[in-house]
Amino acid sequence: MRRQHPFDFEKWDKYLAEAEGVPVTWVAGDHMTTHPSYDSRMIALAQDFEWSDFYDQNFDRTLHQKEHDQLLEENVEMIARTSQDFRELRAVASVVIHGEVRLEGMWAAMLEKGILRRLLNRLQMQIPEDFPGPNY
Repeated sequence: MRRQHPFDFEKWDKYLAEAEGVPVTWVAGDHMTTHPSYDSRMIALAQDFEWSDFYDQNFDRTLHQKEHDQLLEENVEMIARTSQDFRELRAVASVVIHGEVRLEGMWAAMLEKGILRRLLNRLQMQIPEDFPGPNY
């Protein structure tokens, strides 16, 4: 089935490979706080993913259905390495992409440790033939 809003996995894999192991810079903000300073490519990756068919706008519901009411970093890592469930991978990737809004620095950890790269690679490997059909 033709994708209405594709996501270029190969393009972003190259960026994620380069970003793995490279610490994200944190800059001082107001009131003695620090904030991650992301490469513009990370912002573009997140925007591309959010606009693609792969972004699960109901990721909270999907994660609840998959019994992931709380996702710790080690859970995301395990899912990125072992899951064969497309819906689970799609929801977890979506929560990571959206997660920076809720938990500043999430992308930094996912980039530096290569978790986001493994997650997106695993997601790409599990794409069903009928995606994006009505079951997704």
